[in-house]
Amino acid sequence: MKRSVPQCLGVVFWAGAVLSLLPAVATAKVFHSRQEAVKIAFPDADQIQSRTIILTAEQQQQIERLAAAPIESKLVTVHTATKGTAIVGYGFIETQIIRTLPGSFLVALSATGEVKTVMTVAFHEPEEYLPTERWFKQFEQKPLSPELQVYKGIQGIAGATLSSQSVTNAVRKALAVHQFILKENK
Repeated sequence: MKRSVPQCLGVVFWAGAVLSLLPAVATAKVFHSRQEAVKIAFPDADQIQSRTIILTAEQQQQIERLAAAPIESKLVTVHTATKGTAIVGYGFIETQIIRTLPGSFLVALSATGEVKTVMTVAFHEPEEYLPTERWFKQFEQKPLSPELQVYKGIQGIAGATLSSQSVTNAVRKALAVHQFILKENK
């Protein structure tokens, strides 16, 4: 069966499109499972319990206002780490599209609501857009404040502006959920 030039070009186009996706898949990297990441963030915890909170429309609006970042889902999973009966801290895993592919980051907060640590759980963009551990350290012991923004109190990453903005938004959301939901319900 003989194909016309437009048909051949169509086949070549689709084959090229599929092949162009392969490098993106090849760069995908999972650093930790969700459970593993939370255990790393809270090594002294006896127990880590996960619960999902369904935000009301009002709660979602308040958290978006406090975080100064959009909340894509009304579902928020909180990993509460305890030692005995005392709360050690809270973990939030935020997954966002960075450029065109997802990145997942753990934001661990102290019981009082300051950033304990931030780490990469999975990152599917090319590695040159991946924030370093050193860059994550600038969030430690920070509360939610107007200065907790890229190019204010948080340094950007040259060539990885979208990654730095995504992580900063994830941190701001976790702090806002703590302030508006968890702190209010203590």
